[in-house]
Amino acid sequence: MKKIGFILMAVFLTVALGIKTVEAAYLPEYDKYVEVSYEDARKIADLLGLKDVPLGEETARLSFEMQENLIAKIEVILKTEIDHYYIWLTVDGQPVLGIDPPVPLYN
Repeated sequence: MKKIGFILMAVFLTVALGIKTVEAAYLPEYDKYVEVSYEDARKIADLLGLKDVPLGEETARLSFEMQENLIAKIEVILKTEIDHYYIWLTVDGQPVLGIDPPVPLYN
């Protein structure tokens, strides 16, 4: 009886410790940087709903956070992980917008 209890406890612990929550995996090693004009970056930022936000670190951060939140919601609906990276639009070498082309992983 002790052996069965020990085996069941070992199986339970293995399963409990092996369960991992599913979340988007941001893969920064695949990020791309694309230099664009200020005017083009401004048009794209406006399309993303960042109309009154000056281009720079703030628009880069906001565009990144908006898309990370969206990916998390999509993952809940689809019940799958979506690995992704960003295409960073830069003006004078400074990232101003993060554009996420998602890459779904099918289970």
